[in-house]
Amino acid sequence: MATLQNLRNKGPLLVIFVGIALFAFIAGDAVKLFDSHSVDTSVGTVGEMELDAMDYQDIYNEFDGFCRVSGFDVPEESRKAVIWELLSNSALYNQYAEELGITVTAEEMNHVLANGKSLFVMQTASAQNPLNSNGRFNLDFLAQLTQVYDEQKAAGMVDQNVAIFYNCWKYMEKEIMLEILRNKINALVANGTIANPAVAQKNFDLNNNTYTLDVALYPYSKMVGDSIAVSEEEIARYHKENKEFGPIFKNAEETRDIKYVVTKVVPSSKDLEDLKKDMTSYADTLKAGYDNYQKLVRFSRSMVPHTNFLLTKSLIDPYAAKVIDTLDVNEVYGPVDNTISNGNKLIGTYDVYMNIEKAMIPDTLLIRAITIDTTAGDLEAKADSLVNLLNGGADFKAVASNYQATFDSLTICTSNANDIVGLFDDIDSQKEIYNATVGKYFATDITVQSFNGKLIFQVIEKKGKVEAYNTLVIRREKVFSNETYNQEYDKFCKFVGSCKNLAELEEKANQEGTYLVLPEKQVTTGAANIARVQKTGEFIDWIYNEATKVGQISDIRKCGEDDCFMAIALENINEKGYKSLDSEIYNGLTLKDYIKSELQGDKAVAQVIAEMNGKKVNDLKNNSKVSTYNVDKVEFGKPTNISSTMQDEYAIGAVAAKMNVGETSAPFKGINGVYVIEVKAKDAKNSTFNATAEKNKIESQLNVNQSLGTLENALNKLYPKQNNAYKYF
Repeated sequence: MATLQNLRNKGPLLVIFVGIALFAFIAGDAVKLFDSHSVDTSVGTVGEMELDAMDYQDIYNEFDGFCRVSGFDVPEESRKAVIWELLSNSALYNQYAEELGITVTAEEMNHVLANGKSLFVMQTASAQNPLNSNGRFNLDFLAQLTQVYDEQKAAGMVDQNVAIFYNCWKYMEKEIMLEILRNKINALVANGTIANPAVAQKNFDLNNNTYTLDVALYPYSKMVGDSIAVSEEEIARYHKENKEFGPIFKNAEETRDIKYVVTKVVPSSKDLEDLKKDMTSYADTLKAGYDNYQKLVRFSRSMVPHTNFLLTKSLIDPYAAKVIDTLDVNEVYGPVDNTISNGNKLIGTYDVYMNIEKAMIPDTLLIRAITIDTTAGDLEAKADSLVNLLNGGADFKAVASNYQATFDSLTICTSNANDIVGLFDDIDSQKEIYNATVGKYFATDITVQSFNGKLIFQVIEKKGKVEAYNTLVIRREKVFSNETYNQEYDKFCKFVGSCKNLAELEEKANQEGTYLVLPEKQVTTGAANIARVQKTGEFIDWIYNEATKVGQISDIRKCGEDDCFMAIALENINEKGYKSLDSEIYNGLTLKDYIKSELQGDKAVAQVIAEMNGKKVNDLKNNSKVSTYNVDKVEFGKPTNISSTMQDEYAIGAVAAKMNVGETSAPFKGINGVYVIEVKAKDAKNSTFNATAEKNKIESQLNVNQSLGTLENALNKLYPKQNNAYKYF
């Protein structure tokens, strides 16, 4: 509570320090997506509930704050998908909860936060987010944040950084509320299943033995069903009997099939030659003795900023670190052709490396220091006075008590970049501290973030020695030029523009072989993109526009990382409801084809069962398609691992539990094929029956198996969703 009260008293400082520390992630404003002057403010429905665009906008702003504070780089299409899911699922569960009379109280919310019971916090909120403290929710920080926010809001001016942190909390609050509501409803449904004493006794008896078995397996992979005849009547009957039980047989909502053509712009040979010439000129400039390194980095548009510090190899750019210890000071290496990891992708680059300086520095320093800024008046005089005072024997703690920004003992490790970059202004101040005499006080200039002033310091202790480098890295990505971009765009426009409809587009693609026209089936209004290409979500509006006709081709749009062009054509409209047998459910595969394949598979299994029926495991060893095994420690309710499939089978234990020693089972289906088993031994565990404990175990297992996915499938049928957010966002 002392820490909490201290930070409450220094509310503005909390804002400043946290804001500075996370500036890289909170720069800029949240995107305003929705025009509040629009007449229709509905972005979709859940059941009969209209979802409002302003609520969508609010969640967007809150999610934006969550991403900035947490340091998450989430693409726009993915953001929209996350927001729609949160908005629609909250409406879904709240409608059902209202009918059941279920609510989430403030006390329940506080209990979850205080006891670290939120999976969202543990699994989603990053360690960088101050509301997450080692996987538990940081209630102290929340109390500080809400107090500062309320005070600033009452004063009529909320600091931008505070607003972003507050939005982060509001988004987390919504996710945690939905998590609690989901768990409560799921528990209510799952707890509707109970076990009686007879079931408990039966479960105990089945689980009280282990079995040693001989097992014969005829794998599905070795069954051939392609040549088995299937009649039209069988297909029609299968369709009638199964159409209610699988999403493959019907469209829960209207979907549309499209075909698309996409091209990616890549650097031309001339682009690469020009870039290599530039990089060679930078290398030559360094070889000639040019030493304004920061200016050269800016001029060359290098991807790697120059930190101008002595750093160990572990903290230097990993690609430069591979060669720096082989280079002399001022020796230039490159340009070298490289492939580097940049985020979640690999990119090609040309690199130039140079060691500006090499030095042996202390591995660890322990220092104490006082900082003074321009408010102290004459900085030089004040710094000299303090240095003389402390070197004259004055007590450090007594002197430091007159200044706010001080530290009595600070460890600086060469293995921690924050210890170096966060403290030193540049290499000169770094070397001043690293080379300072132990036990003596010195003054050095310091500029960190927005602080300008003097650092009065004493090195208390130095430990170890390590080699460090001040290394210059100039890196440029291999990118296409404007000329290459325009040429590819013109070429793509001529190809697409010469076609009036989808049929002509496919015909021309087949003739020329330059571009591929590819299918994308079952596109929904909630699709984040087309064919997993970034920045293609805008096509959804065109696909579902009432004016778009089957066969029509869209305009060309820039997409990907602004390095691709795409055009799409509407191929088919799949109405909501049951699919016809001729409906294409995958590329070239109709529903009729799928049913035929399923029936052929069923008939092939039936033939195998007839072939294996009445035979012992030893009799089946002569069948080249059957594998046999000896398996021990088989139990009811636990998986049995079959070595050749490397997968678990629950059916084996279930069948064995109903057999006696010496018996052979009838053929039965498992996950991997058809089995015949023979019980060679049956050993009792000699456990003691406890009816209450056994009932609790059964109910617990049933509750776990009642998954949220099953519940949400049922709720989606009760309250069908319609996503229209693409119209506005």
